[in-house]
Amino acid sequence: MPNISVGKRALLGRPCLTCQQRKIKCDRGKPTCERCVKAGFKCDGYPVEPFVHVVPTPRNGQSNKITLKRVRNSNNNHTPIEEKPKRAQEKLQLKSLTEKINMAPENRTQVLSYFLERYMPASMTSYRTFETPSAWIKDLPNLLGRWEILDTALTALCLAYIGDLHHDKTHLQESQRFYSSVLRKMGSLPLESIKSANEGVLATTMIMAMYELFHCTYRGLQGWMFHVKGACRLLQLRGPPSQELPLNLSLYSRIRITAVWDAYGTRKALFLAQPEWQGLSETPHDHLLDLLVFIPGLLERSDNMTAAVNESRGMNNVELFSVDDLLGCWLAIHHRLTNWYSEFDAQESAGLFKIGPLEPNNHPYLEENPELHAVFPQVVTFKDTYIAQIMLLYWFSQVIIHTATTKLYGIRENHRASINAKFVSKNHKRVHNEDMEDAEKMGGYYATKICQSIASLREGYGFQIAMVPLWAAQQFFDASGDAEKFLWCQEVLKGFGKVGGFVLAAALGILTPKQYPGITSSV
Repeated sequence: MPNISVGKRALLGRPCLTCQQRKIKCDRGKPTCERCVKAGFKCDGYPVEPFVHVVPTPRNGQSNKITLKRVRNSNNNHTPIEEKPKRAQEKLQLKSLTEKINMAPENRTQVLSYFLERYMPASMTSYRTFETPSAWIKDLPNLLGRWEILDTALTALCLAYIGDLHHDKTHLQESQRFYSSVLRKMGSLPLESIKSANEGVLATTMIMAMYELFHCTYRGLQGWMFHVKGACRLLQLRGPPSQELPLNLSLYSRIRITAVWDAYGTRKALFLAQPEWQGLSETPHDHLLDLLVFIPGLLERSDNMTAAVNESRGMNNVELFSVDDLLGCWLAIHHRLTNWYSEFDAQESAGLFKIGPLEPNNHPYLEENPELHAVFPQVVTFKDTYIAQIMLLYWFSQVIIHTATTKLYGIRENHRASINAKFVSKNHKRVHNEDMEDAEKMGGYYATKICQSIASLREGYGFQIAMVPLWAAQQFFDASGDAEKFLWCQEVLKGFGKVGGFVLAAALGILTPKQYPGITSSV
């Protein structure tokens, strides 16, 4: 196990009751322990009697528990006495693990806690009382022991993340063993269990998708995409959450977000845009997702329109009206998103984000490319993960919209000469040139905001919520011909892999939308 040690700080105060139960070192924060908050636990406060439990993963032949007892010395001072093992054995390093890692329930909880504390951005912990987009991840410890298949998947994920973080082959080999075990169990599930898709099965598919972010088992994006498609298909077979068929709404939101990310790559309409999947929650985040799920269908229509115009090598009057109709659909989504943003901004009296200068040569993901530091010299910061994820989703949607509308305006202008003059107003060129320029300008604004926020997004969750929005910004800069900013995005996505083990991000950074490994069968 990773560096769970008994040092001087462990002897100076009393751990909270929750950390005792979790058998990890407590930071003794008052009134609540920060380690509990970061890991998504409720801190139950501090005991009257001084007692400390620390449970590291043992070496061969050693007990799996270190107990510190406090006794009174002659001066009536509390002095800790270590029962076992010796002082030289207090610190257990990752490299001391045995070949078969002990994943008993108590150790499984400890490994998951270690993962969560490093996966969630410590600087942006959300203290909101309602469910946020990250609530499902924080609640994972409470799901342990409910479904064996989910326990196994969580073990695979945690060991893969820890193994990549510390370059430990033992952890990586064990993670692959647990991953393969989950695949076998999923393959042996009866058809009725798959169709009913309880929370444990759906959660398992999402954990397996997270596993692929750190430790690709297939070529590039294939593994991640298979699990996301699987979760979507299971959800579709199951049906929308309802009183008769309830589902954890934070898990439902998690699946919807991931489905939108994948559908941006495949550019195919989502079943989640159908009416029965809309309006199931009143949170700002879910209202935003109710709009985002329409975007993949519009991307599919835009691609079909572009292909039709290219094949005909010109535009007739019917296609002109079709382009205008499609532009109207894109603009309708844009206006609805803008209205949503105004309402959300009004609710957050403290502001949504701040902009300040980035310290010179201090971008966390561009250490090997100092010449790119000046491309985006400012940094956007958020007060918590709730605001961060929502704003990235909003900017992501606006980048897609303005990339698509810029291309559609370009099609109109390129084929203007082939359109029957009586169907075109005299000021057509002036009006649509202005619209095209405005669309490209606004797309650049939203893409820049995504890029400026990257330096403030740390840890695994920060990588995950930024990865696909950054890819969308990269595609915008490619379409607008900005080679320097395109390269900046590509190098940062590579940096996600080098700094945080997000190997999927590096694979994504070298793809164009046409190269995304979409699956032709409908979800």
